[in-house]
Amino acid sequence: MTAAILHLSIPISDVAASLKFYCDVLGCQATRVEHDRIDIEFFGHHLVAQLSPLEAAHVSAKVGNDEFPLRHFGVVVPAEAYDSLLARMRQAQVPFAMEPKRIFIDTPREQGVFLVYDPSGNAVEVKGLVRPEQVFSTT
Repeated sequence: MTAAILHLSIPISDVAASLKFYCDVLGCQATRVEHDRIDIEFFGHHLVAQLSPLEAAHVSAKVGNDEFPLRHFGVVVPAEAYDSLLARMRQAQVPFAMEPKRIFIDTPREQGVFLVYDPSGNAVEVKGLVRPEQVFSTT
């Protein structure tokens, strides 16, 4: 392995619904499915979705005039991949927690962004950068 990969564990309330969302809607691959967990190849990273109905995502952070979950995760992809993922969300009629919009226009970090909830209430953010290599730019 030449690069580090992120490992993230999230709580889910329904294995079948989570499988459908992450694999059928987002296009990820399940690498192991058990009665109480799913290992998912999430855009090159290791996501473990573990059955824990008591855990819940919470709306807790204000961004502009809107409130969003402070605890969220997602993926930064090139603009073309973002457009494809956005089309998949719309085709699957996934409701947006944050409607798709463009931010940081005319800066190195210009991007499209949207936020959705998985079936268990975990917030998933997708960012599509015009110049992905600028994701850490401070300008």
